[in-house]
Amino acid sequence: MFFINGTLIGCWASAIPQIKQRLALDDGDLGLALLCFAFGSILAMLFGGPKIDRFGSRLVLGFSALGFCLSLPLVLLAGSLSELLLVAVVIGFANGLMDVSMNAQGVTVERGLERPILSSLHAFFSIGGMTGAGAAAIVYALGGGLQHLLPGAAVVLLPAALIALRPLLADARGAESEARLIALPPRPLWLVAAFAFIAFVCEGAMFDWSAVYLREVMNTGASTAALGFGVFSAAMAAGRLLGDRVVARHGRVRVLRVSAVAAVLGYALALAAGAVPLALAGYALIGLGVANIVPILFSLGGSRRDIGHGSGIAAVATAGYSGSLLGPAWVGFLAEAAGLRFSLALTALFLLLLVVFGARARNT
Repeated sequence: MFFINGTLIGCWASAIPQIKQRLALDDGDLGLALLCFAFGSILAMLFGGPKIDRFGSRLVLGFSALGFCLSLPLVLLAGSLSELLLVAVVIGFANGLMDVSMNAQGVTVERGLERPILSSLHAFFSIGGMTGAGAAAIVYALGGGLQHLLPGAAVVLLPAALIALRPLLADARGAESEARLIALPPRPLWLVAAFAFIAFVCEGAMFDWSAVYLREVMNTGASTAALGFGVFSAAMAAGRLLGDRVVARHGRVRVLRVSAVAAVLGYALALAAGAVPLALAGYALIGLGVANIVPILFSLGGSRRDIGHGSGIAAVATAGYSGSLLGPAWVGFLAEAAGLRFSLALTALFLLLLVVFGARARNT
């Protein structure tokens, strides 16, 4: 399910330039459409968590996975900006609901196994994202377009989702959280939610500004700039594949704090480097550093028995995705005033809060 979600996200992201061209959108129009996608995702997280606690993550994950597969081709029916905005909200809602429910199911499996597994699950999301982007590249190279990519993704991934749904676990119903209408962070999870916000801000900065930094600040070519994001993504996927064993051996809080330090050091190396290879090494260290922060925070959010793992994960995810929504804009506004290097450096320093206050997360 994590792989399917990542593949769908990869297809969506790879379709964005073609959607812009097809509807003759300007940058502002496209930004509004992406904002609607994010709004739909956050809306699903706010309202989906209590539904997961009531009906179980397996049922909600099944419906949301099918909804994501079926809603993606709706982009082809959008003939205007207003129709695209509506479709973007629908797709974003399906993605957000699937995101929360698959993480809640992961926590259920984690409890049963009594060992951490969320990092490796998130690794398959990263691998899925690369798979979706690679599939799009192949379709475009063969002369195809959105009319081939999006229905093709649905045709392939819908049966895969049905197969993956069958062995999922039926988790316990959380009676105490049924009365919650939306999954705002309760007081015990405020610190974890704040950490998630910071982590997603720093991840979002890499997703949106890593290539720009190499291209404009270090004056590299387009291919080298793209390589920077690839190095970051590959390192993050590798870190997540190894993360569960590291967490099982050293504990969540210690890995959380060490990961934050590694990410800050990676930012320092990348931003201080005068040579591209050193900057790429910094990107790799950032990827390894941030790889396990979000899985650990989701695990902490879903591990409280008194909140309900659906509501807990949804609350942490909502805070996190708010950071991914606001983070790139924060970097851009600050870069306009003081330069991109300073903006990224200041953003990275917020990760030190995880080091200073990370021990308190143990008590959440």
